[in-house]
Amino acid sequence: MALTKEVSADKIEVVTTTEGTVVQVRTATKVLEDGEVISSSYHRHVINSGDDYSSEPTNVQAVCSAVFS
Repeated sequence: MALTKEVSADKIEVVTTTEGTVVQVRTATKVLEDGEVISSSYHRHVINSGDDYSSEPTNVQAVCSAVFS
């Protein structure tokens, strides 16, 4: 019985609002037992133009670079 935890940015959305364009990121946290998901949870956060996104995963950084450049 091996328990593992996976955290990934599984959804990246570019949203245009009246205030400007933002990037919404959904992070999925999954707990697996022998490769089968036994628990999962989600967290969302928004990245605005001018925010520091250097600690985000590379796929999120790439989207932010394209949107905010």
